[in-house]
Amino acid sequence: MSLQRTIQWVFASAGLCLLAVGGSAVVTLWSVRGSIAPALPASSPVPPLFDRGLWLVGGATVLGLVGLGAGGAWLLSSLRRSLTPLRTAVEHVRTGRLDATVAVDTADELGRLARALSRTTTTLSQRTVSRTYLHAVLDSMAELLFVVEADGQVRHANQAAAEALGQSASSLRGTPLARHFDEDPLAAPDDSAVERTLAPSEGDRPSRPVLISRSTLSGAGAPDDTLVCVAQDISDRKAAEDKLRRSLDEKEVLLREIHHRVKNNLQVISSLLHAQARDTNDDAVAARFQETRERIRSMAAIHEQLYQTDDVSQVDFDAYLEGLVDELFRSHRTRSLKRELQVDAATLPIDQAIPAGLIVNELVSNALEHAFPDGGPGTVAVHFHTTPSDATLHVEDDGQGTDALEGSSSLGLRLVRGLTRQLRGTLASHTDDGVAITITFPLSPST
Repeated sequence: MSLQRTIQWVFASAGLCLLAVGGSAVVTLWSVRGSIAPALPASSPVPPLFDRGLWLVGGATVLGLVGLGAGGAWLLSSLRRSLTPLRTAVEHVRTGRLDATVAVDTADELGRLARALSRTTTTLSQRTVSRTYLHAVLDSMAELLFVVEADGQVRHANQAAAEALGQSASSLRGTPLARHFDEDPLAAPDDSAVERTLAPSEGDRPSRPVLISRSTLSGAGAPDDTLVCVAQDISDRKAAEDKLRRSLDEKEVLLREIHHRVKNNLQVISSLLHAQARDTNDDAVAARFQETRERIRSMAAIHEQLYQTDDVSQVDFDAYLEGLVDELFRSHRTRSLKRELQVDAATLPIDQAIPAGLIVNELVSNALEHAFPDGGPGTVAVHFHTTPSDATLHVEDDGQGTDALEGSSSLGLRLVRGLTRQLRGTLASHTDDGVAITITFPLSPST
């Protein structure tokens, strides 16, 4: 029973008691007067005294009833004036408004209670975040936020989510989260962010890609299986990635075209050198022209390979070496000589592939031309091996040894040494039972 109802019952009971007592007194006086009045003389003062007593008791009873009614009404009104602000303040606190104050300033118990409640709300507002403030923070987020229950139903959605989906936050409540995306975000592993496409309910709203991450909501009395899902709009990032990808594709096409034109230009130069060699009668000059043609052809082969592959910055050096050695054996018409090719599958950047290819061209050409003056038989071996940090290039023949080097001042050997320095490598040579040249150089970080 409420306090107001209790007060009403108390005052009503007091009024009934007063009415009963006053009524009993009036009835008693009236009965006594009626029984003794006939026996008294007409001039007796007793009957008037009884009449005045009746009026006095009746008036007192009426005044008492009026006083009780007025006092009860005043007390109830005073309680309502004091309890209404208290009730309002408590309701504000219940709904999350921790800045509520109570406008009751009296010296009684209700005043003390009101001041205690005001101090409590002040302390709470300083130590905790109100629900209104929290909702304002969530609604000011640019990201889409969903609080999802264990069954996949949306329990709460912020303003950004409502605007992105073209619905109100209240209409989203209770709907399956999977309905608003092309695929269910909750089907992905717990520790991964997934890309999904937002599917707004309104047909005139374009779908947008979003990146969704989720975590379990802890504290606040929420069930352990309640999830918080945050979806970030990545439309701008996707557009930037597409633009960057188109730019890279255009640059790759341009680089591939450049390599193709460089290869064509090198072939033109090679053809010019071949024409010059045919016009000369000096065999030594013609041989120099042929050596230069082979060097140019080794560089052109690299540009040809880069033009035909997807990666225009890396050369499949194992495939390149195989093609280069085949071409050198074919151009020198050395059918009696055998080749031995052992290469690791590796890629080199163009700034290492070209000097390394020229080194192989010089050493193999030198072996084919000078190591076997009688035409063979013999073997020319090319080995290429790599470690995570270094590469080793080894060219060896079982021909005439030191005679094949043509002296340390030969153009070919000087070129090999210069290319080794360009690779920041080291060169070692052995002339026992033929010539063996070993070059070790560090691999670039890109390889």
